[in-house]
Amino acid sequence: MALMLMRRVSILAVAMIALSSTVALSKPTLLSRQVIAQTPTSVPPTNGSKSGGWLKDLNLTSEQLQQIKQIRNQSKQQIAEKSQVIRQGQQELHDLIAGTASKEQVRDKYNQLKLVKQQLADVQFENTLAIREILNPEQRLKFADRMYKKNLRPNPPPAAQHN
Repeated sequence: MALMLMRRVSILAVAMIALSSTVALSKPTLLSRQVIAQTPTSVPPTNGSKSGGWLKDLNLTSEQLQQIKQIRNQSKQQIAEKSQVIRQGQQELHDLIAGTASKEQVRDKYNQLKLVKQQLADVQFENTLAIREILNPEQRLKFADRMYKKNLRPNPPPAAQHN
């Protein structure tokens, strides 16, 4: 139970990190939807635009902004490379599923893709942790509140049963 909660918190944290590149993934196949649900496909920009306004809400100092920019720049190329590998892997997985590949070949490609997606999520999460270290306690609270407000949606009401 604690592991699931920690995993969800980790995923939520990764989803909120503002990296300068957007991970653009192609349409998922049925087989890879679960992995994609665990891996954020985009992150909000931090250039002061409406969607990046959450950084302004934290009232960051110019030094903090500079440090966040440095963190992003350090992982930018790695994230871009992993994103490209993911896009290519998804296309290959699609082709294997649509073709005559064996179940083992499809499963192997799926597992390769899942591993790269996890590596990407790990890089993004490490950025989250690094940015967290820059924030003061009040900013951390706003940061956490923002992550939960944006990513936690109320469950839809149960469908009415017709007898």
